[in-house]
Amino acid sequence: MKIIKMIMQHDANSSRNCTGSTNGKQSLMLKMVSSYSVFLFIILVLCVHLYVSDTKAARSQYQWQVQATLMSNAELLEKDIDIMNTYCRQLLQDGRFRTIAKKTEVDNALLVFGNVFASSVASDVYPPMLLPMSEVYCYFPNSDFVLGTGYFVEQNRFYHRIKGYPAEVHETFMKILTSPSEYYHFIPMSAFLPRSGKNFYMYVIDMEELSYINIDAVTYFVLEEEKLFSIFECLNTDSPYRYLSVWTNQTDNILSFSTQEGAHFDRMIADGQFSQVEDFLQSNGMSINCYTSPDTGYTYYYSYPSYESTTNNAPPQILYAALFAAALVGGLILIFMLSASNIRPIIELDQQLQVTEQEKSHLQEVMDSQRPIVFNSYVRQFLKGMIVSPEEASYAKAFLGLTADSLTYNGLYVIAYTSANDYQSSVSEYLSPEQCGEIVLDALRQYIGNPLYCFSPSARAYALIVVGRPQDEQELILKTNESVVKLHNYLLDTYGIWLFAGIGKNTSDILNVWESYQQAREAVNYTSKNYIFFPYEFIKKDSSAFYYPNELSTKLIHFITTGNTPQVMELFNLLHQENIEERSLPINMVQFLLSDIRNTLLKARFALPQNTPAEVQSSLDETFNQHVSFKLCEDIALRLCELFTVQPEHSDLIAAIEQYIHDNYSDPSMGLTKISDEFQISESYFSHLFKEKKGVNFSTYLENMRMNEASRLIRETDTSLNELYLYVGYNNANTFRRAFKKVYGMTPSAMRDG
Repeated sequence: MKIIKMIMQHDANSSRNCTGSTNGKQSLMLKMVSSYSVFLFIILVLCVHLYVSDTKAARSQYQWQVQATLMSNAELLEKDIDIMNTYCRQLLQDGRFRTIAKKTEVDNALLVFGNVFASSVASDVYPPMLLPMSEVYCYFPNSDFVLGTGYFVEQNRFYHRIKGYPAEVHETFMKILTSPSEYYHFIPMSAFLPRSGKNFYMYVIDMEELSYINIDAVTYFVLEEEKLFSIFECLNTDSPYRYLSVWTNQTDNILSFSTQEGAHFDRMIADGQFSQVEDFLQSNGMSINCYTSPDTGYTYYYSYPSYESTTNNAPPQILYAALFAAALVGGLILIFMLSASNIRPIIELDQQLQVTEQEKSHLQEVMDSQRPIVFNSYVRQFLKGMIVSPEEASYAKAFLGLTADSLTYNGLYVIAYTSANDYQSSVSEYLSPEQCGEIVLDALRQYIGNPLYCFSPSARAYALIVVGRPQDEQELILKTNESVVKLHNYLLDTYGIWLFAGIGKNTSDILNVWESYQQAREAVNYTSKNYIFFPYEFIKKDSSAFYYPNELSTKLIHFITTGNTPQVMELFNLLHQENIEERSLPINMVQFLLSDIRNTLLKARFALPQNTPAEVQSSLDETFNQHVSFKLCEDIALRLCELFTVQPEHSDLIAAIEQYIHDNYSDPSMGLTKISDEFQISESYFSHLFKEKKGVNFSTYLENMRMNEASRLIRETDTSLNELYLYVGYNNANTFRRAFKKVYGMTPSAMRDG
């Protein structure tokens, strides 16, 4: 009986364990079903969100593509207009054209002269091949003659016989050529060519506006509508509401393309009814937008198929609903399958984790293998002066481990020779260039220090950054000398390798270590068998030769084109110290030096971005033609630096300068130099910027302010006229009186008496 009870008790315990296990599995199953259901719900919500986001993104992308295409088309049109203006300027440069334009009476000599000139124009290269143009003519109101390609005839004969235009619109034709309000507009020529199979436009340019002298002439171009039409891709649609219109302002329409259904859009836009046009087009499957050109200020209104009307962009609502239902059903089936076999995902997850760990380990190995390359790259960039921004320099210093507050940096240049005749060693004969390089680098780490801040600019050459502390500055060269001698002896005795090294001056700013590196390259040229280590400071400066190696010329161009103003100033300080302070060059050598610097600056000038304003380039070119001096070269370099960087808005700067002038106009030393020093900008750039923003020269602006104050003091106070010039910033009373009389037409005493 006791045994039976024990068996029954065991069965009961087993039953309870099974029940507990089943309950546990059911609980786990329930938890997994719940968690997967929540996960599925989140995924479905994300799918809906992604669909909405993608739809919005697709709409935005479509609209952006349409506008980007229109921007490109607008640039083509404006380039065509620029080419026509350029062609007119080329005509103005010909003295024969100006001679014909000034003539008011036509004789046989002028007819012969004009026809000869017309024949030369016919043989010249002009832009019809570059433009949607078929013809170009010049009309001279003074003589009432027309210059065509190959002929010079009276306007009336040109109109009726040569061109055969209808007589009833002759007056309209002449109004177009003589009315400034018609200039610079694309005017349809359907009235002049009623039987032509093509449509054309006239575009009239006033030659007087393109010249600084009075030229009474206009040039008009005949352009094919079909070619103009082809420029704008937004018109390549079958919609009856194709529309494109170009406006210089809200009421001046210079070009318009539209179908008959959209002919009234111009009037509605001019009346400010843009929203009504937009609503109308939306109801017909089209959209309208506008774009203002930043170069010309032209505003382009254009229609295009709306996003909803394009078949490739139509939202697949039914397909999306089917996919959503399929995802929901599939997700429920997946939940059941995953919950039933709950151990399988865990195993798969473990496998994925192992694969991820392996990939991570492999990635770390790749990063570790690439670290020396990045390390050497940063060293090379510092020594070459290729790092521009302080942010990049800070990151590079952190990567190199140069994060201490006070450090000094020297450039060290080392050259190794493995076969040098008298110094030939039996050991070195069997060393390959790769083996020799590894031996030298290992020796450098042993004797110079590790980490080794080094890169190899060429075979057998090694450029290093020697890092020290300010307190070790006096002994650094001696210590480096000792290290180089020990290194040389070790390599010579062991491998038969000769070593020569030069070191430059130290600097506390690693961004300027390129200067020390350049000096080290100069110093290594002075090494010999007896002097394997040579500091730059020991070089005897020869006053018969200036210091401007090709490497500095290359660096100057690099610093200018990257907008690195501090390094440009540092390089000019170096040139001044080496050539003016230490060498005291004779005047002919100084002229040769300045000529070489000017040639370098010219290379940088011709590398200016294409969007640099023409007036800025012209002002800069005038500066190049001034008497060359060291200060002028420095100003040009700084001005070029500013042009190669994205310039901020200068309104705040000009406002600050105006306030400074107002507060200090009574200072006799007030001038371009004082403003330049106060606001840290070059004199030439400030002069150009001030004239651009205020419309007057700085000197005129300052003189007017002083004269206004002098006039106020005369009229409202009893200030002595003999001391008046001192109150308004003049050093000399006679200079003040001359300036006062030039402005007001009377002397200060006459104004007070009046």
